[in-house]
Amino acid sequence: MLWLKRIICGIVALIFIFIGARLIHGGEQVWQAIGFCILVGGITLAHIAIVQQLPKYNFWITLTAAGLAYALYSTHNETLGQEKEIIDARLEYELEKSRSLSKQEKTPRKEQKKKRETGFDPSAYPKISGSANVIHAHVFYIGGRYVRLFGVDAPDNDQICSDANGSSYNCGEEAASWVRGWIDNNPIDCYLLKIEPNGQDLATCVWGEYDIGAGLVGAGWALANTRESDIYRPYEAKAKSESSGLWQGTFYAPEDWRDIKRRRNDFTIKRTTVSKGGGFFDFGSWFK
Repeated sequence: MLWLKRIICGIVALIFIFIGARLIHGGEQVWQAIGFCILVGGITLAHIAIVQQLPKYNFWITLTAAGLAYALYSTHNETLGQEKEIIDARLEYELEKSRSLSKQEKTPRKEQKKKRETGFDPSAYPKISGSANVIHAHVFYIGGRYVRLFGVDAPDNDQICSDANGSSYNCGEEAASWVRGWIDNNPIDCYLLKIEPNGQDLATCVWGEYDIGAGLVGAGWALANTRESDIYRPYEAKAKSESSGLWQGTFYAPEDWRDIKRRRNDFTIKRTTVSKGGGFFDFGSWFK
């Protein structure tokens, strides 16, 4: 039965070596110390069992047992290292995901805030509604008030332009007729951006979902008034590229036409009044 005891002793020694190797890398210093003691005890027990059973090969067998213990320790260490890398990668992924979600949640709020600050909110302005009387293409009479379209400059009714063939035509009346035909006496809404007590209010007018200013410029019957806004520039560029409305021929900008008309009205001929004689201060009669 001696051989059985030695086999059991060897098995116990291997168990001690394995447990010791595992505890050495347990993380806490107390468990590492306990594991080291168990490992040394296991190697010693294995050495005793081997010396008694195989005295000639005790050194090499003991060295093999120590190597096995180191291999178990290294394998466990490598496994823990891989697990640590996986955990770190997972944590980094979760952290990056959390940052991404946080940005997605914050960005719309910033965009919404910016939109509220810079966007056009019609409800912030007084509104008048009803059928509009088109005075000029960009000037309406609605709700007892005269309104001028914001960001738009159209020819007055008396402006003359040239068409594609070089023939003159009343482009101001054509522009006004186009607007009349479009809204066709339907009720429109005008949001008063600036109220002038004794003049034309500045307004943005819509027919349903359609911006009348955008439609007028897009059809080529008005220009974008860039002194007030650049919002209608793309519509003007589109109309120009398609030779629509005014762009079919040549024309003065409405502002220039008004300036020419104003200077023409200011031009007067000064006449010299010649006295027909008589009176104390008529010195000409003294030399007759």
